[in-house]
Amino acid sequence: MIHEAAAERQWRATSHAGVEACVLHQNGQGGGAALVRFAAGARFPRHDHPGGEEVYVLEGRCVVGGATLVAGDFLWTPPGEVHDLHAEHATVIYVATPSGVRILE
Repeated sequence: MIHEAAAERQWRATSHAGVEACVLHQNGQGGGAALVRFAAGARFPRHDHPGGEEVYVLEGRCVVGGATLVAGDFLWTPPGEVHDLHAEHATVIYVATPSGVRILE
């Protein structure tokens, strides 16, 4: 069992402007689960997920691969499907990827 207390959560900047991540779990296969926080206007570049991806929007509004998502929306992306993410408003998502992410640009 892994318990990640909210009070101990640590956000870390990524190499993408306006994007921060808080790793919740790593599965030893390059994947896991994380919270990702986007400043309004931030963009995560085109990428895919060899093992697929589950996204749940906790707050904000973003566009992932042409689909507009708002708080409470869920998105499943099958393995190998290419997309990017653009945050129209400040956004926080929960993301689970069994095999991680592969940046394509």
